[in-house]
Amino acid sequence: MGSRNHQTGDGIMLKEGIENNVYHGSGELSRSTAWSLLSTCPAKVRHDLNHPKESSSALVIGSAFHTATLEPGKLDDEVAVKPSEIDGQGPRTKHYKESFEIMQKNEPNKMWLAPSDYDLVMDMAGAALDHPLLKTHLAERDTIIEGTGFFELEGAKCKVRPDLYNPGAGVVIDLKSTQDASEKGFAKSVRQFGYAFQACWYMHALRLIGAKPKQFIFLAVEKAKPHLTAAYTLSASDVDKQMANMERACKLWATCESSGVWPSYSDDVTTLDLGSMHGNNRLNVMQMADKFGVSRTYVYRIIREHNLETKNIGNRRTIDITDFANAVRRDEEGKAA
Repeated sequence: MGSRNHQTGDGIMLKEGIENNVYHGSGELSRSTAWSLLSTCPAKVRHDLNHPKESSSALVIGSAFHTATLEPGKLDDEVAVKPSEIDGQGPRTKHYKESFEIMQKNEPNKMWLAPSDYDLVMDMAGAALDHPLLKTHLAERDTIIEGTGFFELEGAKCKVRPDLYNPGAGVVIDLKSTQDASEKGFAKSVRQFGYAFQACWYMHALRLIGAKPKQFIFLAVEKAKPHLTAAYTLSASDVDKQMANMERACKLWATCESSGVWPSYSDDVTTLDLGSMHGNNRLNVMQMADKFGVSRTYVYRIIREHNLETKNIGNRRTIDITDFANAVRRDEEGKAA
């Protein structure tokens, strides 16, 4: 399918019909590569781009999940199910392996899934499509699915490809398959995988190419049955805090591209801050008691009665400050009631 431009009501020009492999193979800086520049180093990023690895099973399932949910008409062209047998031979036999390799070479752009993984993808897509948020925005005529935009920032040529953009509502939706779609569980994923940076990249990129996005929403779908779903957004302040990182990543990319030099980790001796590795938002029982002006017995009661997660750091039992504060609030509200 050839690409086409989509002019929306807010003036944005997005290219539709660009296949996934074409998009990922183009040379502009993507959000994921920009995040890797910040979380690893340019030398590793350059090596990984020059020596792409075969996609992991999790990535293949995630990509197939997106297609099944948002572009089901492309599913048969992009996804295939691995045969359970070939000419009566099972997957462990030489004949099966050689024959399946030929099948893959004949259709190199297809994602091959085990039957159980294909069923998982379809079940997750069904759960996502049942969510009222996705139903609402998919029903809008001007909604753009997998539209591609190109922009420049800090001398870097960049690209952006939101899963779904509804220009009328100004809503961007990003599908996420996850182990834990609960509020606490997904907040952990946001921190671990740099999703605030992603939200900043998409929102600012869309504005640079003429759009007027108002809200970025993650639609999280659990991989395990019953495939529970939840929708989350981030505060504007948390997204805006990532703007400096976005500019830094673009500037670093542009510098490396122009100079041909892709630095590794620092040659200097660096002092590790072990405290920050455990997070600055955790306190042990004694510290928590001091911070909130309560007894240690009270802290232990709150932990027990509100099932707070604790982590041992060294020989100290620690609690997340926000979790504890919320539990205290609920405890006080319960007493008032």
